[in-house]
Amino acid sequence: MSITSDSNTDLLSNLERKVEELFEKSETLPLSMSRDKGNIEVRTKWEGDKMITVAQAKLVENMKPSDVKPFFENFTEAFPKVNPMCRNVVHLENDTEQSREAIKSILKFPFPLDNRIMVHWKYLKMDRNPDEHMLIISEEGNSDIMTKHFTDEEKKKYVLARTFLCAYLVKPCIENGKTIGTNIQYAFSGDVGGSVPKWVQNAVGPKTAFDSVKGLVNFVKGGAK
Repeated sequence: MSITSDSNTDLLSNLERKVEELFEKSETLPLSMSRDKGNIEVRTKWEGDKMITVAQAKLVENMKPSDVKPFFENFTEAFPKVNPMCRNVVHLENDTEQSREAIKSILKFPFPLDNRIMVHWKYLKMDRNPDEHMLIISEEGNSDIMTKHFTDEEKKKYVLARTFLCAYLVKPCIENGKTIGTNIQYAFSGDVGGSVPKWVQNAVGPKTAFDSVKGLVNFVKGGAK
């Protein structure tokens, strides 16, 4: 599904729609991992050479979706604490007109693979519905920031990986009109770059998605203490 509009409104709307469609059909994807007595599931699917990974924590008790807001808002500092594969995330610039932030991510890959680098945009959709919040990361429309922020030194040091779509969606779990906890969904679709065997991606991809969900839960609950 290509995006042809130069309008950021159309771009963000299309990205948001892709996220919604992916989460809606996630139950149809093959199950790759189940943890916490089935409360956290990871599902994966291959589309050609592209791996799509979706993870969900069905019900996180004693946590409100609003508790996740500081994590979304301070993503550059928080995400490396959540996902051990992420070495660091660097703020590059703000596009205030388009309400987005350019960031650069460095990923640690197991030896003998080279570490990866990603340059992409981050979007926040807070309170898109009552106490429902979404974070989206995508390389769509990143040619200018690639030119400005992907240095010659980095081209020699890292392999360029691509983020077609990465997203978190948190929303309340409601029972009898009361919020009893939080549902967390996470998705990643990208290209790790270079030559990485599928069996390696099949092992690393689901684990990374699980860490992105479980690590977020631990981060939020730990920060709330």
